[in-house]
Amino acid sequence: MTTPNEATAEAVIVTQPHTTSFGTAALVLGILGTLLCIVPYVGLPFSIAAVVLSRRQKTRDREAGEAVLTKTAAASIMGILGIVLSVMVGLVLVFLGWATASWA
Repeated sequence: MTTPNEATAEAVIVTQPHTTSFGTAALVLGILGTLLCIVPYVGLPFSIAAVVLSRRQKTRDREAGEAVLTKTAAASIMGILGIVLSVMVGLVLVFLGWATASWA
């Protein structure tokens, strides 16, 4: 007597569900980093974490054979934008501090 699974002899492939948790976290951190770039040294870590997590999500997507989501691409762009803006604001503040100190 054979069971239905033995009679058909079909292979069942179980795959892990694809998650976008790194992409979502990267997008949130990218938005926070861009918004907080006006506060010195606060927005920069958020932006760096957004870039790192978005790269990790892109790697996961490519390994799973899926297309990179626009959410992940947006997170990467927001993270890079936050880094650039944070550095620019930091340089302006350093320059203003140096300029005002030389006037005294």
